[in-house]
Amino acid sequence: MKCPACQSELRRILYESVPVFRCLECHGYLLSEKRLEGIRRSPATGIEQLKREVIQEAQPDTLDSVRCPRCGRKMDKRYIEQPAALHVDVCRECRFVWLDGGELGRLQLTNEMTLKGQESRRFRKRLATMTPEEKAEFERNLEALPDEKAEPSILWSMFFGRRHDWFC
Repeated sequence: MKCPACQSELRRILYESVPVFRCLECHGYLLSEKRLEGIRRSPATGIEQLKREVIQEAQPDTLDSVRCPRCGRKMDKRYIEQPAALHVDVCRECRFVWLDGGELGRLQLTNEMTLKGQESRRFRKRLATMTPEEKAEFERNLEALPDEKAEPSILWSMFFGRRHDWFC
């Protein structure tokens, strides 16, 4: 597949243990909406490393329309509001997302800056210090919670449906 921004060959790589396509020339990423959602919430990359990634790989936010490298259809341009303040390209047909260089890191930093992201970081720290007994009790309590009805991912809903507050 060819990069929609610079037409270089896209390479399959692992980003935080998630398979994605990457352009080694312009530093853009092509990935499914589901994988983007998982990466966005991933704690694997620290805040300082994300900041370096954004600074080193930042490319101008393209407003030109691009074609999906997977299916060839014109991708929709979607604006993500503050604090990320960027445009991403989304294919309605195959649900792939194109992110220009630095945008993936910006989305992850945006998540880390929200109250939910900060709470998640504190929770992960606490979980790392739990004793095996505390972890077992936590697991039992977690299993006792009622199941919630599954809903579309935050990104997909924001692009094609309801608005979610993590972009605001």
